[in-house]
Amino acid sequence: MRLNHNKKRNTAFLYEVLIKELSVAAIKNDDGRKQKAVKVLKEYFGKGKILDKELDIYKSLHNLSDYEEFTINKILFEAKKQYILLDRRKVYSIQSRLINEINRKFGKDSWDIFVANFKDIATINQILNQKLNPKDQVLLEEKLYSETRKKEEVENQSIQKVDNLAVKKFVERFNDEYTEKLNEGQKTLLSKYITSYQDDGAGLKLYLYEEIDRLKAALKSNIEGSNNKTTSEKLNKVIEKMKNYNTRSIDRGFLSEVMTIQSLVSELIKNGN
Repeated sequence: MRLNHNKKRNTAFLYEVLIKELSVAAIKNDDGRKQKAVKVLKEYFGKGKILDKELDIYKSLHNLSDYEEFTINKILFEAKKQYILLDRRKVYSIQSRLINEINRKFGKDSWDIFVANFKDIATINQILNQKLNPKDQVLLEEKLYSETRKKEEVENQSIQKVDNLAVKKFVERFNDEYTEKLNEGQKTLLSKYITSYQDDGAGLKLYLYEEIDRLKAALKSNIEGSNNKTTSEKLNKVIEKMKNYNTRSIDRGFLSEVMTIQSLVSELIKNGN
């Protein structure tokens, strides 16, 4: 069974292209390119946007290894139904606009990126489009189920799900150390971290890129408005430390640092310094 797949008409692939652009820009400290990627992501994949709805359908067919075959078939049936119910002409039109925007803002080389799960999203795309004959459609869906079972053991090792107990202990340790309640920024960060396994950390990374920029700007603003040389020197050291944040691994130690800075900025704003 040979499948023809146009990756530029695969909404999940378009999303991966933008995430890769964002990641590369962050690693290279290219703020201009990073802001472009964030803007395009928000414009086309913001909550409630039609491409975001379609992306959610793709995501629903990932990480199915915890479910029985009967449940997987029900999810598959519902995914195909919701996919067809989306305005396909509108999806195609918006995809075309997004393709042109990626070409214009990031260049045609963007399409040459390596996507680790490309085969999976290509298979899902073919299943959702339902353009195959009955035999090939059923075989492809069987392939998805088979591959899901094969990956079960690997996924259990590679996806580190944060259970409620682990999160509770992490929050307790943070509160014990800094003797304060979490502010809204810290709650949002923890929430993104807890659910990061659902989208391979894409949402968490996007939030961190924006949050780190916000924290840097807040610290710089405080330095400019401060007459306290000692305080300004300390804040400059914090900003200097943050310069390599875009290349850091996102682990609990890193999150603890970011949350500490969130607390610092919150206190500075509260005290009007």
